[in-house]
Amino acid sequence: MKTILTLTLLIFTIPAFSQPKEYIVKHSGDTIAGSFTVLPKRIIVTRPGTKDTIGFNAEEVWLAVKGKDIRTVLRLILYGYTDNVELVQASSYSDPVYDTTLLLKPLITGQRLNLFTAKDKRRVDYFFIQGIKDSMPTQLLYAVGGHMPEKASWGANYAFVSYINRYKIFADQLRSITGDCDAIKDGDYEMLTYLESSLKRFIKKYNKKCR
Repeated sequence: MKTILTLTLLIFTIPAFSQPKEYIVKHSGDTIAGSFTVLPKRIIVTRPGTKDTIGFNAEEVWLAVKGKDIRTVLRLILYGYTDNVELVQASSYSDPVYDTTLLLKPLITGQRLNLFTAKDKRRVDYFFIQGIKDSMPTQLLYAVGGHMPEKASWGANYAFVSYINRYKIFADQLRSITGDCDAIKDGDYEMLTYLESSLKRFIKKYNKKCR
């Protein structure tokens, strides 16, 4: 399968006048014009000038476009979090796990390491990375709570805790990818936060300094 980055570059080579203003692109390369609705497992397209709809499995689609807004379609199990300390401390709280489809907004593309962002249904921000040889972006993981959650335990309730830790799992993920670059120091990983500005700064440095 060609990488999403390669396909994105191909899309931009098509003259603007040849594309409708709203459409999806399937992994097969087929372009389907019409307004679209993204559901957890399906994408529904309403054909232009009609009320006729056609549905696709989300796994079939890789791109969703509205005008100049180009989003990568990612079907995934999303591991959620919240920074609301009171909510985390409630005995009924569990780290959310969503079987869902997201539209990823590109923050850094066309580089050695690329960055995307998206929001879940609670409007919480998430970040994703993709190397030039990766076919799909990968979620950068972050957890807030009284313990370090293993993926298998996300979604399970846990007891009240009087303290809160922020587990920067994403820093270890980035270390495993970028650790062979001498220009990236331990301090760079220690300074990382789960914010767009911090992640963009780190990845820009990696792309510039590590070739």
